[in-house]
Amino acid sequence: MARYSEKSLTQYTNQMIENIAKGSTIEELIDYTYQTFRLPLIVADPGYRWITSAGDQKVTDPFWQQIIEHGEPSDHTIMAYYIEDGLMQAITGSRQAININWGVCKDYPQTSGPIYIDDNLEGFVSVLFMEEKLLRFSLRLNDLLCRFCTILMRSKNFRLKHAINPVKELLAQKIFDTANYPQINKLTEYVDTLRLTPQYCIVVLAEKNQEEQILSHIKSRIVKDGSNVLFLVKKHRLYILFHHLQLVEFEENLLSIVHQYNLYCGASDVFTGLNQRRKYIQQAELAFETAAILNRNRECTYFSKSLPEILLLQPLEKYSWESIVPTSLRKLFSYDHAHETELVKTLEIYLYQRNDINQTAKELHIHRNTLIYRLNKIRDITQTEIDDSEMAWVFQLVLQAQKMFQTKK
Repeated sequence: MARYSEKSLTQYTNQMIENIAKGSTIEELIDYTYQTFRLPLIVADPGYRWITSAGDQKVTDPFWQQIIEHGEPSDHTIMAYYIEDGLMQAITGSRQAININWGVCKDYPQTSGPIYIDDNLEGFVSVLFMEEKLLRFSLRLNDLLCRFCTILMRSKNFRLKHAINPVKELLAQKIFDTANYPQINKLTEYVDTLRLTPQYCIVVLAEKNQEEQILSHIKSRIVKDGSNVLFLVKKHRLYILFHHLQLVEFEENLLSIVHQYNLYCGASDVFTGLNQRRKYIQQAELAFETAAILNRNRECTYFSKSLPEILLLQPLEKYSWESIVPTSLRKLFSYDHAHETELVKTLEIYLYQRNDINQTAKELHIHRNTLIYRLNKIRDITQTEIDDSEMAWVFQLVLQAQKMFQTKK
């Protein structure tokens, strides 16, 4: 067993230090390790997505093959084995490689260790040690590989994911995929695991010049400041779901980053149910795109506060009517539908007549007192002062937009 002796491990260590000094990559590190010891190896990111691997293609561990062939394990594998059986908790709970012989590894014992950079989990390294007598050697080799990967990731800025667990990552992907996951009941097990609680808010932000490295750094900062947020990067934008108490921290922490890095930022209204998230994702996108058009960087553009600009600047046909209409008016539409009233029409004509009660009553062919009753009812339902000039302007724009949506249908 000279290949697995103390001497061979020392020689390997010295050679790897030399290789790293010459610019070795992680792929080269893992391949060289396999060629030296003939033990199958795999490196994955915190979401158990494949980074690199080496070994005999006949390795019988089906879960390794799943990651190697598809790039990541299935949702079922993540939940049923990595999470529920405590595999990930065990690995990340130790700063050294450990022997895994349960859960997903029950029939294929292996060693596995975490890769940490600045106390942030950046990945895992596993060694399939094949024979029980190689366990001690495998643990030592695994520890060395974790250290070498840490050096390479730090020096090469090879940072795929930042302190995120697989359940959180899977949920983030699905939360922002409303086409395939329109209803939250398909995601209940993930939501329950992460204990997401209302209220919710969607935020979309991006670096002004779409610099990927800057966006990656910003993502790390946000995760560090609020580790329980859900986020996803797509199309050079960072999508974030805040929930519950994080909304209090949002103003202070995120806005300081937005200002510091010259970012465009758009935020949705606050909402209570994740089944509604599609329209609030669209709200955040509309606010973000309006900020970009107006070159309004270094601050957050809030959907409700910027609705006039949004309605005037955005191609609304790309979005749903539910995303555009503010909550106050949505309540009024719902009341009309439920009670067969004409409060929306009353409000529209009242605003068109510049809040003239007599002219509005004449236009609607109703008594002045009836109109006053309706207007008070509108105030109660919308919880707004409809005679306020800014609110009246917003309502007029929304009601005009509604006609466009009706025409589109």
